[in-house]
Amino acid sequence: MLQLLLVDDERSVVETLAETIPWEECGITVVHEALSGPMALQMMENHAVDIVITDIRMPGMSGIELITQINGKWPHVKTILLTGYADFDYAKQAIAQNTFDYLLKPVSDEDLLESVQRVVNQIKEKWEEVASYQKTLYTLNENLPLLRANTLNELLRGSSQAAVADKLKLLGLPFADGDNIGMMLIRMEERFAEMPGQDAALMEYAICNITSEMMQNDYYIWHTRDAHDYIVLLVKPRDLSIAEADAKSLLERYAAQIQTNVQNYLKGAISILVGGWGQFPSQAKEIYEQAVTTMRRKMGHGKGLFVTTQEAVQTSPINTIWSLYEPPTLISLLDAGRFDDIEAKIRHIFRDMLEAGNEQDVSEQLIEAYHVLAGAFSYIIHKNGKLLSTVLSPEALKFFHSPAYTTAAQLMEWSIRILQGIREDAEQELKDNHSSIVRSVRSFIDIHLAKDVSLPAIADHVHLHPVYLSKIYKAETGEPLTEYVYRLRMEKAAFLLRTTPGKVFEIAEIVGYNNTAYFIRVFKKFFDVTPQEYRDDAQQR
Repeated sequence: MLQLLLVDDERSVVETLAETIPWEECGITVVHEALSGPMALQMMENHAVDIVITDIRMPGMSGIELITQINGKWPHVKTILLTGYADFDYAKQAIAQNTFDYLLKPVSDEDLLESVQRVVNQIKEKWEEVASYQKTLYTLNENLPLLRANTLNELLRGSSQAAVADKLKLLGLPFADGDNIGMMLIRMEERFAEMPGQDAALMEYAICNITSEMMQNDYYIWHTRDAHDYIVLLVKPRDLSIAEADAKSLLERYAAQIQTNVQNYLKGAISILVGGWGQFPSQAKEIYEQAVTTMRRKMGHGKGLFVTTQEAVQTSPINTIWSLYEPPTLISLLDAGRFDDIEAKIRHIFRDMLEAGNEQDVSEQLIEAYHVLAGAFSYIIHKNGKLLSTVLSPEALKFFHSPAYTTAAQLMEWSIRILQGIREDAEQELKDNHSSIVRSVRSFIDIHLAKDVSLPAIADHVHLHPVYLSKIYKAETGEPLTEYVYRLRMEKAAFLLRTTPGKVFEIAEIVGYNNTAYFIRVFKKFFDVTPQEYRDDAQQR
């Protein structure tokens, strides 16, 4: 999606180029217009322009001066010069400023499109280079700590083990299926907990460095920060022959030393919980959930505590429905309008209950799930300024007042039905809003047709970004906004030629062209005859 800026001190020139050239054919989605060099620079401050086409002779700031400033501030922007002066000195200056092309006016549509297409191809080649293997590898290495932390969080939330396994080698993590693993949770307290986000992140980094330096000879360590703001460390003994009891004992000794060193060197308190042990990756989530539960039950709000969990990890599912609360939460997904993701999350929430069948009593889980889901649905409807009764059907609304479910399948079906109602209401509201925008745009164009009806001017009127406005208008009408303006001007000009005695130059001004020659050119391109020929033909009928 590329943006183009046309610069010329003659309004008719930029408007004609904007309206009559099929820019979308070469990948241009937004065309901006400027009537001077300073106006062009201001436009570039506010919009992500990729290509600039500018006249070379303009009062105040010449095209050469403009592209000199563009090269200094936006070196990635490609420039094309248009001029009516076939002067080799200008060509030499243009070449010196790394101008992509130099075209003499009057330039044909075909030549201009060919030049812009070559610029677009060059930009695309640059994108492909950026996306090359070497660039990707560099970016991967730069973001390796964050990617490792995110992957561990995914594993702890119960993401697909196969998906995690695929990332281990890429991220250089020495963990494999069947490895014996342990876990530690670290909670930062006292002055650590009161630090602003960036300072707290630095302390987290320092604590992880202390931990790695102390334990690196005996353990592989993989760490992250979870949704509870705990530092989670997944550990694996380097010596695979070490007995599990010895590995546990050694880890507990290290944990005590870490707590002491953090107090001595970072002057802050931490609580540490040494969790259970199990197999990687199948039991990682269970170890983590058990550790979090133990942290909450045994530590509470105490400070500087040290706890170990010796209980074996159970493979039976934990009664709490963790997927109800793990990020992204239902409320955050509803806020973002990610309805497909919400439905997938709902189905995931009920998956284990549906698979349990009659073998397990899930009534307690159904109560928990109902209240969380009903609360999330009520929240988003009320946040949108509506009542439940205006969004939901009477049958669906009864469920809020008198829940009537006996199985997980019934509650899931109700949840998806409520979600569908919310989705349809949001889509209708968006459609109504878009229709209102189109009406406002057309009204503005009708009133200001003889003045500035460029895309930026229209977007400013309706308080939207030009790119977004362009997308909305085309999605609603099936026609690019610039084509609508062009067509409206031509249709109004034709009507005036048929029904009034106004001169051609007068009609040109009424429909927004202050250059009669350009008006005649665009009129002929639209109707295949000149304005006078059109009038003569109309009078003969």
